[in-house]
Amino acid sequence: MISFIAGLYLTSLLAICANSADAKDFFDTSSPDKTFSLGARIGLNCSNQTHNKDFTKLNLDKWGTGFDAGVICDINFKNFISVQPGFFFESRSHDYAYIYNYLPTENLEYGHTRFYSFTVPVLASLKLYPADFIRWSIDLGPYFQFGISGSDKGVSNSIDFKDGYFDNRKKFDVGLKLGTGVTLFDHYYLGIHYSTGFNNVYKDLYGGHHKAWTMTIGYDF
Repeated sequence: MISFIAGLYLTSLLAICANSADAKDFFDTSSPDKTFSLGARIGLNCSNQTHNKDFTKLNLDKWGTGFDAGVICDINFKNFISVQPGFFFESRSHDYAYIYNYLPTENLEYGHTRFYSFTVPVLASLKLYPADFIRWSIDLGPYFQFGISGSDKGVSNSIDFKDGYFDNRKKFDVGLKLGTGVTLFDHYYLGIHYSTGFNNVYKDLYGGHHKAWTMTIGYDF
């Protein structure tokens, strides 16, 4: 009986060792099977736009919802590192309420914005392998955003208004994007990223920056 248990234990141990030998290392420095790989991404975002407190007595900005859809290309140098440029169509929104105190009388302004853009992130992606069927990526890099159109609708001093989003905001932004994601069975992707803009949103004296959380799913080909 003891010999049988010892034999079973030894067989199990050899099987585990064999599987471990075949398994991909957690930090895999070997050369990739493919230098270039493509993926499709779609998801939801939660975005906001900061506004500095100059000239305002009340300054409230509320996160809004939108969506992202695009493609990415992994340029694989090793199995653990790649550069990942992408191209996305994005919709973003936010609500706001300001009381300006630089006028002879205080002016309450509140409204809702939505804008659309093309965004090009260029991320460095570190890839780790917790299990054979899981690839964990940690991403960091710049993004470049090109505004297309949008609206800014609300009430100012008790008067309704509807402006174009870019009437008093800049169309181009550059910023930082960082996040993480997992790919299952080499194909099925789930990720979350945060992005923050470097450029001042406004064309005039006001200061402010874009920011957003993005949750995406995708398929890698």
